[in-house]
Amino acid sequence: MKNGILICVLVFLLAACQRPTVYVFIENLQGEQRNQLDAALNAQTLPYEYVELAIPSDFGEATLLLSSDKIYPKETEQLAAIMQELGYAPQVNYTSRSNHFYGDGNIGFYLKNADANRNFVMPKQLRTTHCSEDKYNDLAVKFANEAVEFTLPSGAIVRLNWEYLYGYVVVYFKDYSQTYSHSQPLVNTPFGAKPSDTYTFTASVNTPGWLDCSLQIVYMD
Repeated sequence: MKNGILICVLVFLLAACQRPTVYVFIENLQGEQRNQLDAALNAQTLPYEYVELAIPSDFGEATLLLSSDKIYPKETEQLAAIMQELGYAPQVNYTSRSNHFYGDGNIGFYLKNADANRNFVMPKQLRTTHCSEDKYNDLAVKFANEAVEFTLPSGAIVRLNWEYLYGYVVVYFKDYSQTYSHSQPLVNTPFGAKPSDTYTFTASVNTPGWLDCSLQIVYMD
């Protein structure tokens, strides 16, 4: 009898401790938007984690995906309010427990900047990373309206033209160019995983070697 009561108590405690997780998917959010989102997610009550997968093309700019077997109205309202504060109009979709992410009341939080060209803001200061040649890693790169400056290991500054074209950053050098694709991965630092804006070079140009580098800014605050 005592064992039966103990098992019932344990089951009750486990059920009480279970909390849904918010799975966060983002696309094309700029640095300030990402910082605002991080602050808002930290302030709400549910645990969350970022998922580095593409958002389905048939989803709108702001979508909450709820498990139809268990819905948390208060928490859902909190998440919808976050989307609204960022300037989006959330829509709510439902899925079944067969979707492993969304059993037990877990929630999908999908946010994308559909018009990235209109709202695109290039960070002003980045560093080179993942270069083909190690000597070019961690160079300072400064972006202005139409010009970008690379500070070389010698201290010399090379000034080039650039533009944002069809979702890519394009830097022009003589009669060819280097193209960078944008992503926002979490980067491991001594202070934990931090958000970033990362621009990954898409082709090897061989010379100059400092164009065979990705560009990155990590947001520590």
